[in-house]
Amino acid sequence: MNYTKFWKTLINVIIYLLVAGGAVVMILPFAWMIMTSLKTDGEVNNWPPTWTSKNFGSTRDINLAKGSSTISNKSVLSLTEFKSLTSNSIYNPNKLVYYVNDDKVRRGEITLNYDKINFADSEDLNVLLEEFYKYFDNSDVRKDINLFFIDREATPENFEKLYFGLFSPETGYYKKTNMVKNIILDLNKMSKFIDLTLEKNINRLPYFRINDSYDQNRINEINDKKQEFENYLKVLRTEINKTINEIEIYSKGLGLISIEENEKILNLLMDFNTNIKTFQDSILSKSNMLISKNIYEPNIQNINTLNMYSYFISNYENIQNKKLDNLKITFKVPLKEDMYNNFVEDIKKSDFSEEFKTEVLKLSNKKNILELKELVIQHFETKIIENIKSDFINEPKDLSRFISVLRTLSKNNANINNYAEYITNSEFEFINSKISDKQNEFESLLNLRISTDNELNKFTKFYSNSISRVELLETSEIIDKILYKENSNIEIYTKKIYSSWLIDEMPIAKANFTFGEKFKNIFQNYVDAWNAAPFSKYYMNTVLMATATTVLEIIIGSMAAFAFAKLNFFGKNFIFTLFLATMMVPGEVMLVPNYITISRFQWIDSYYALIVPWVVSVFAIFLLRQQFLTVPNELWDAAKIDGSSSWRFLWTVMVPLSKPSILTGALLKFVGSWNAFLWVLIVTKSPEMRTLAVGLQTFRSESGEIYNLLMSASTFSLIPVILLFILLQNYFVEGIAKSGLKG
Repeated sequence: MNYTKFWKTLINVIIYLLVAGGAVVMILPFAWMIMTSLKTDGEVNNWPPTWTSKNFGSTRDINLAKGSSTISNKSVLSLTEFKSLTSNSIYNPNKLVYYVNDDKVRRGEITLNYDKINFADSEDLNVLLEEFYKYFDNSDVRKDINLFFIDREATPENFEKLYFGLFSPETGYYKKTNMVKNIILDLNKMSKFIDLTLEKNINRLPYFRINDSYDQNRINEINDKKQEFENYLKVLRTEINKTINEIEIYSKGLGLISIEENEKILNLLMDFNTNIKTFQDSILSKSNMLISKNIYEPNIQNINTLNMYSYFISNYENIQNKKLDNLKITFKVPLKEDMYNNFVEDIKKSDFSEEFKTEVLKLSNKKNILELKELVIQHFETKIIENIKSDFINEPKDLSRFISVLRTLSKNNANINNYAEYITNSEFEFINSKISDKQNEFESLLNLRISTDNELNKFTKFYSNSISRVELLETSEIIDKILYKENSNIEIYTKKIYSSWLIDEMPIAKANFTFGEKFKNIFQNYVDAWNAAPFSKYYMNTVLMATATTVLEIIIGSMAAFAFAKLNFFGKNFIFTLFLATMMVPGEVMLVPNYITISRFQWIDSYYALIVPWVVSVFAIFLLRQQFLTVPNELWDAAKIDGSSSWRFLWTVMVPLSKPSILTGALLKFVGSWNAFLWVLIVTKSPEMRTLAVGLQTFRSESGEIYNLLMSASTFSLIPVILLFILLQNYFVEGIAKSGLKG
């Protein structure tokens, strides 16, 4: 056996494995970046992390949560929508709301499956509510629950308010973390009361005090009862602590207390209640009121509050005597084209003024349908501002004040005769100074402001409902319509039955995607990242800066390198050494001098600041000089004999022969300029002048990073550099080899 050949083969295998392992280690972060860029928002922070994403699937389970019909998931609303919702919410007894407590579903078909639905007649809801009010009035419950029973009218709206106030998984009174915390808090108060009584207050109780007039038998009796009372309190304290430990188990987790958990906590409190005595003797009987007030009554209130939970749920379920089996609803998520078609169809049928309809339709198209509301508001606001400028305001500084006063008057529906009642004296004087001889124009402007505000308030709700209307692919006779808002709120409008009977039903929700929709899901983060900031402008700025600095550096570097390599002049080597010495100076040291210089030239926030300071590189001069030294001097001599100038020889002979080194220097410079961050951040102020590296900061904030969008933006920012390296890699390797550099 040839051991020498064996060991050589083994060593080669080990080397190849190490190289392959090193390649994998180097590639792994880039692979993880790309994988993260394809994940949904909810998957980014999941632990343990995975190499897959739900975006790759043709179906997706959707986690839904119930919401109030008057207060939807406001976390997805803009400030304007929030105010509009808050001020204009009108209760609809046939409206049922779910919000997607998961990643948004932007396309595809959504299916809601109800195993069975129990419901009752509309009149039964009022009966149920009246019975519950009576139960509440006759029960000694916790005082902090009273705020849910202020409005006592038996209406569907009050039922919904009461239901979500008590049983909302997010904010309800019977939420685990809230109810269990309150009970434990009361038990701790009882324990503290006992501690304080044993340590200090027991001797202050009048029935344990000893007077000089008492005989020895009386004194002994009091001391015995006092000791008995102390032992009793210690037993109670032990039982309280035991109960706290047992109840704390049920504080873990999210959502409401389940019926089973409610019963177990109830039993624990009732078991504790059995330890509370009612003394009959003449001395300890006087402590009954003290124990009742501080221990018995708070415990009974908690017991009754838990009983009310069971009472409400059981009565609500028992009164629903009608059934509907296997309800399935399927609808198509509206896309921009669907939204536009729905909007155009609805606004033509609406009761807006014809002038308003015409102007809105002129502004609308398929591309801007998602921004149409803001465009409409801006359009009509601009018209009012133009009227103000033309008739009243000559100085721009007064414009904002005039607009503010006008909005106040519009909000209060004021007119030309009573507007002084709704503004301050200074505002009144200001307005009068502007409209002194233009009363009719101001009256017309105020009427226009009021009518415009009314139209826009009405339009906000109309627009939201119109673009959210879905195409029902499979439905039931009890479903009227469905709105899918902000890709996260599902509003179901029923007919024939109140939605209040359905608020305890939770459907199984799924989304189904075609191949094309799945492909769009996979790359959705790239679209969102691109639209999150003006990345087209960032790209243009980056390409311009990187290209300009690269071309200018190669031109200037080639000329300087030729001088140091082929020309003879006094102090050449010394000057070249000084050049090399500047490479030892950290770039950060030069930031302040460079910034001051740029400021003096008034180049801040301009392309000059991005390009000019970086068109000369000592490294490029050094790299090209080393390459130029390898070109034989005989060529230079022959060129001079033929009458060639230095300039011509440089660009027709030296540069073509040094192509690999020049492309290497160009590639390094291009990559460095492409990734430049700190200098760009310092010398630019407006987004129009910033580059990709600074633009990536869009996805970072004080609250954290949006990693999937950040990785998406990073990926499409790197693509040009990677393609450039792939195209020039042969020249890059050859240039490094021929330049005399190692590593």
